[in-house]
Amino acid sequence: ETIRKAIDRHELAPNGVKVVAGVSGGADSVALLRALHQLGIPVTVAHLNHQLRGAESDADERFVRELAEELNLPVVVKRAAVHEMAGNSGLSIEMVARQARHDFFAEFENSVIALAHHADDQAETFILKLARGAGAEGLGGMPYYQEIGPIGLIRPMLNIPRTKIIEWLTANGFEWREDASNTDETFLRNRVRHTILPLLEKELNPNIRETILRTMDILRQEQEWMDGLVDGDLMLDARAPLAARRRGLRKWLFEQGAESADFDAVDKILALMDAGEGSSVFELNKRQRVVVEYGAPRFEHVGQASLPAQAWTLTIEKGTGWRKDHGKGAGILPAEASFDAGKVGDSPIEVRGYRPGDRIAPIGMEGSRKLQDILTDQKIPRAQRPAVPVVVCRSEIIWIPGYRTARGWEVDGKNGIAVHVRVE
Repeated sequence: ETIRKAIDRHELAPNGVKVVAGVSGGADSVALLRALHQLGIPVTVAHLNHQLRGAESDADERFVRELAEELNLPVVVKRAAVHEMAGNSGLSIEMVARQARHDFFAEFENSVIALAHHADDQAETFILKLARGAGAEGLGGMPYYQEIGPIGLIRPMLNIPRTKIIEWLTANGFEWREDASNTDETFLRNRVRHTILPLLEKELNPNIRETILRTMDILRQEQEWMDGLVDGDLMLDARAPLAARRRGLRKWLFEQGAESADFDAVDKILALMDAGEGSSVFELNKRQRVVVEYGAPRFEHVGQASLPAQAWTLTIEKGTGWRKDHGKGAGILPAEASFDAGKVGDSPIEVRGYRPGDRIAPIGMEGSRKLQDILTDQKIPRAQRPAVPVVVCRSEIIWIPGYRTARGWEVDGKNGIAVHVRVE
C-alpha cells in the first residue's frame, strides 16, 4: 500500500505507460517486482548480467528468469562484459556498469524504469555527498521521478526503510539472492551502511535516518522553488548575490549539456567572467569546456563543431503495425515511427527544425511539454538544437525523432493501418 500511495501521489505510472522493473535478484528489487505484481500493475522484468561475479552472476540471472516465469511476466535479459569494457575504456567498473544499465534501459521505448532505491539508500547518499561536499541539489537526494536522456526512472520505494522490505519478504516466504560484495566494507557505501549510520544512531540520534530524510525533502523542495526563480542570465550580473549567480551559472551549464558542474568549477568560471579581460578557457572535462571572452561564457564540446540547421530526408509509406522509435535520444538519426493512418488522413506530414514555444504531448505522459524542456533534459546544447528534427502534421508536433511520438496518433494494434515515417 505504501508503494501504491507513492505511485499515485507522484504520478509515476499514468495510464498507458509501460512499466519495466529493473531486477537484480536482490531483496530490494525482488520486493519491488512482487509488490508491483500484487498491485496488478503490468510489468516487464529487465535483468542486466554484469558478468562481474562469474557463476554467482549467472545464478542471479537464472533466479530472475525463474521468478519472472513464476509470476507469468515477460522478461528481458542482457549480458555486458563490464570488466572488459572498463579495461578498454580506462573508466572505473562502477561508471561502466552504470552506463551499461542506462544503455540497457534505453532500449525500452515509451516506458518508465522502476528502480528499487529505498529510504536507507537516500540516507547513505546524503552522508556520502555531505562528506564529499555538496549543495542543496546534491543533498536533496534521488527524486521519485527522473529523466536521464531518453530514460524515465521511477523510484516508488524511496520512503520505505530496508528493514521493512526484509520483514515483508520474510513474512511472505519470498526468496531473494544475496550479493556478498554488499557486506564488503572496502566499498565506502557499505562502510556508511554498516558502520557510520549505526554509530550515528547509537551515539547521536536514534532517529537519524528519519531526520536525514526529512532534511532531504526540505532541501529538494527548496531547490525546486529556487530554480524556478533564477534565470541563467543572472550569472552575468556582477551586482547579483553570489549564491544566485552560482545557481544561474549551474543552470546554464546543464542547459548546454554539461556532464557535471561542481562547486569549484562554477566558482572558477565566475572568476574568469568577473575578470572580464581577453579570452580564457576552463576545461570541465576531456570532452567539454567553457570559453570566457570579455566576461561572457560560451560552452563548447571539445573537437566538435556546433551543428548548423540542416535539411532532412523524410520517407513516408503506408502499411500496418507499429515501427518503434529507437529512443536513443532526440535527434539521433536515422529514426522510424508509425502513426494511425486514419488520424493522418490526407494531411501532409512534414519535418522542420525546432522553434521557440514548440510543445508536444508525449505518448505515455500526461499533458504536454515544452520542447525546450525536453531538449534540456536530454542535455542537448543550445548550439546543437537546430540539428534536432521535428515532425508535424496539421501544425501539431507528432514526433521528435529519437525521443517519442505524440499521444493520440498511435496505431491500433499489430494489424492497424499505419503511416510509417523515416527521418535521416
